[in-house]
Amino acid sequence: MRSALFMICLLASGVSAQQRPVTGCERTELTSIDQVMVAFMDEHDVTGATLAIALDGEVLYERGFGWKDEARSVPMPPDALMRLASVSKPLTVSAVRHQIAQGLYTLDSFAFDLGQSGGGLLDLEPFPTLGDPRLADITVAHLIQHRGGWDRDIAGDLTYRETLVASDMSVPSPPGRELTLRWILGRPLEYTPGQTYAYSNIGGLALGLIVEQFAGMPLAAYLDEVKLGPLGIASEDHQQGRTFVTDQDPREPWYESTGLSVNVFDPAGPFVERPYGSWDHEARIGQGGQIATARALAVFAANHWVNGTSIGLPKSPTLHGTWRWNHTGNLDGSSSLIRQRGDGITYGVIMNKRSLGSTIRGELDPVLDQIQAWPPDEPNCCPGDADGDDLVNFNDLNLLLDSWGQTVPAGSNGDVSGDSTVNFADLNLVLDEWGAGC
Repeated sequence: MRSALFMICLLASGVSAQQRPVTGCERTELTSIDQVMVAFMDEHDVTGATLAIALDGEVLYERGFGWKDEARSVPMPPDALMRLASVSKPLTVSAVRHQIAQGLYTLDSFAFDLGQSGGGLLDLEPFPTLGDPRLADITVAHLIQHRGGWDRDIAGDLTYRETLVASDMSVPSPPGRELTLRWILGRPLEYTPGQTYAYSNIGGLALGLIVEQFAGMPLAAYLDEVKLGPLGIASEDHQQGRTFVTDQDPREPWYESTGLSVNVFDPAGPFVERPYGSWDHEARIGQGGQIATARALAVFAANHWVNGTSIGLPKSPTLHGTWRWNHTGNLDGSSSLIRQRGDGITYGVIMNKRSLGSTIRGELDPVLDQIQAWPPDEPNCCPGDADGDDLVNFNDLNLLLDSWGQTVPAGSNGDVSGDSTVNFADLNLVLDEWGAGC
């Protein structure tokens, strides 16, 4: 009987390795959003993605698209944790803003203690010597505004020179954040601090260290405590990302990338897939090493500015206007977008493929512009979830079959229909919701 029901389940649900599943609450009023996401992923061959949308701070849409694994056998859950890449920066800056509001330092505080009058925040000895006297003039504001004087288009991204840093300093690779920053302080600037805007990961690297120095705890934990937790974002929905699969959270998906690279943890060893060792992900916590759910991004964007001169500052989720701010992130194997609109809509998108955050914005915004009335709140859309893991799958079917034909307490042991009997009514519910998540 069990084998027969498994076959019935597969046939009735239409599950195949080629379908692109969509998990989470299906809402007929918002099917246009589902359609644009699926079409975008088909066009760009994206394996998996998550999207969450909030209105005035209340999440009204949260869905997963595609697959969580390389084999395309596990649907992407709506609450998957995924690499944020540079979308980590607005979160880091929000922690800086919090410490400034506490009076721990100011925007005009010098970032580095390099012998200048009054000193600076980070006491790091440049290696091998100070590379540019203008480094002493860099302020916290310069780090936030990408005006520190570095230009990766000229000198390259110095935060990704891990094997070179390790070799120059005669230390094991990867060298970590502090040694990397000491090495950077031993090199010349491209511009006078404050003079020129040039996007730089070095600012996020330094800001993360500043926050931790004054907080006395890891950056991710501090953000959870002072910024995200008060917004109702659970600590398990925002974390420090990890380099290798064996260390990653089980909710993280496979990160898709092409080509192999030197493993910075073992430069003389075999090459690795780029998302898994071509950089030290833990060392990028301030600039791009955080992981989170799309829901966390949508809620954060409702309550903080995500770009511009006010980046990281708190805002009211019900404040309306004409702005449309966003921040994107890219790493090999991931793209992210955090978006806030003056009409009260904020959203987060995370995908397991590079360089698509800016592109998806152009597809989603026109669809969101057309929605005249939003549903009031999220329904309970997982009536087939017998085991409470937020997915309707073979685990629920097994639980149902183990109690087949029995009279049980309503809602328990596979009785997803709530009639106190495990029977075809429960099986039909599981089939109807197969592959859904909540």
